[in-house]
Amino acid sequence: MELAHQVRPWSRSTDADPLRTALLNAALATIYFTAAKLGLALAVVHASASAVWPPTGIALTAFLLFGNRIWLGIAVGAFLANVTTAGTPLTSLGIAAGNTLEGFVGAWLVRRYAGGRDTLRRSVDIFRFALLAAGVSTIVSATIGVTTLSLGGFAPWEDFGAIWTTWWLGDAMGALVVAPALLLWGTGGPIHRPRRPFEATCAVLFFVATAIAFFTGVGTRNAPVEWFWLPVVVWISYEFGQRAAATMVLVLSGLTLWGTINGLGPFVLPSANVSLLLLQAFLGVVSVIALVLSAVVTTRTRLLGDVARARDHLEIRVAERTADLSRVNTALSAEIQERSRLERELIDAGERERQRLGRDLHDDLGQLLTGIGFLASAVEQKLSAQSLPESRALLEIRGLVQEAIAKTRVLSLGLTPVSLGEGGFIGALRELAGVTERVYKVPCALEYAEFIEVDDPQAATNLYRIAQEAISNAVRHGRASHIVISMAMDGDKLRLSVHDDGSGFDGNHPAHEGLGLGIMRYRAELVGGVLEVGTEGGGTTVACVAPGIARRSSDAEAAGPPARGAAGARSTLPNRP
Repeated sequence: MELAHQVRPWSRSTDADPLRTALLNAALATIYFTAAKLGLALAVVHASASAVWPPTGIALTAFLLFGNRIWLGIAVGAFLANVTTAGTPLTSLGIAAGNTLEGFVGAWLVRRYAGGRDTLRRSVDIFRFALLAAGVSTIVSATIGVTTLSLGGFAPWEDFGAIWTTWWLGDAMGALVVAPALLLWGTGGPIHRPRRPFEATCAVLFFVATAIAFFTGVGTRNAPVEWFWLPVVVWISYEFGQRAAATMVLVLSGLTLWGTINGLGPFVLPSANVSLLLLQAFLGVVSVIALVLSAVVTTRTRLLGDVARARDHLEIRVAERTADLSRVNTALSAEIQERSRLERELIDAGERERQRLGRDLHDDLGQLLTGIGFLASAVEQKLSAQSLPESRALLEIRGLVQEAIAKTRVLSLGLTPVSLGEGGFIGALRELAGVTERVYKVPCALEYAEFIEVDDPQAATNLYRIAQEAISNAVRHGRASHIVISMAMDGDKLRLSVHDDGSGFDGNHPAHEGLGLGIMRYRAELVGGVLEVGTEGGGTTVACVAPGIARRSSDAEAAGPPARGAAGARSTLPNRP
């Protein structure tokens, strides 16, 4: 939970209960009065000016935690402390006004420029707090207080500077030493037992050992060993957080103050006031160091916690997204598989329909035309024997019937091309080359350097359709005058290509891809291959490269005899004896 929301219920400044406000002011007046009397007991340059002034920290913390409604308690406590020490009720009233205004101005500056009650959370706000609360607002009390004493005749004007410096420095150290501890304990949330009791015990023992060395001077009384405190200050600030650091500074302040008053430690000088001023300056520096270091460590710890929580949250989100993506991917894969299955079924259905039409053309229409041809021939012979003129017409009818039979046979072969029996795939390509020459009157050659067999009927049919579509495009669109079908094996890859000398075509350009080329690409994917289309030497080459669907055959007879009409088909194999 954010520190700003961890304020104790009794420290909320929005409480407007009159009775509670009155009790709070009374309690603050008592606390302020007691702390002020302790501070004034150490006054040296003037009875109303002390180098040790914890009430400043109390007033500043009260204004930050409870708001402006506690001003009366501060004013009453300050007035009673001064009126019972020196001066008149009028001068005591002026000093009380300065002390109250000091707390109000300091709290306003901290709220406006240094983060308010959260001022000790960030190092930059700690420096602002030190400047505004300890350096600027304390000028108000020192100036009003010393001026009031001088105007009332209770302080000589020639001592104005010395009294003002003592007053200001005492108030500043009260803000730097007392206020942080009170503010952190008032806004830092519930109190917990130390998480590392052994380490905490060691820190306490180290603190005590440092105090002994500090006061005894390690064999030399009052030796300059101020720096002895730095290791323990750094350790406690780094390991135990801001509350421990601020509390340690407050304890260190009371301990060193007691030692200095009793003539122990490096701050003991001939002038008691100078000794206290130097001690307060030292404590102010130590307080800033401890607060800044502990704030940096606390911020780092909080950021690490935020990063860990963000990482955990991100891991959960990633896991959820991964699960969602996995489900979507599974559904998409199933949809792709179903679509591929439907496409294959559509292709197979089309192929079956082709074969049915081819068989019907060959078995039904072809037989009918053949019968008609025989009848026409018989009638023509009878009429010729009788020298009738109708015999010439029947002769023309018989020629047309023979042409229809030839075209029916060509259509039937185109619809049912691939027979993996005698001749196999090479035989089907030979027949395709022959049909091309007979139908389109374009020379078509088949070239291969070794016998190649395609055992899978589906793969053979798809390869044949690719070659058939490429030849059709070459004749119809490319106006080719010569076509070459070639086959070659590269490892386990079959390369079937159709090259023509037509006008050329860039099949790799998406804008040029029509239905026929799209079907050829799809058929290439069905056999696990790719379709390559390019322009070479003024013509077009369409090639299908597919692995694992063909094999070499050592038997030359596997290729079968040349197909009828495939005059241009040739093999580059050596002749067998």
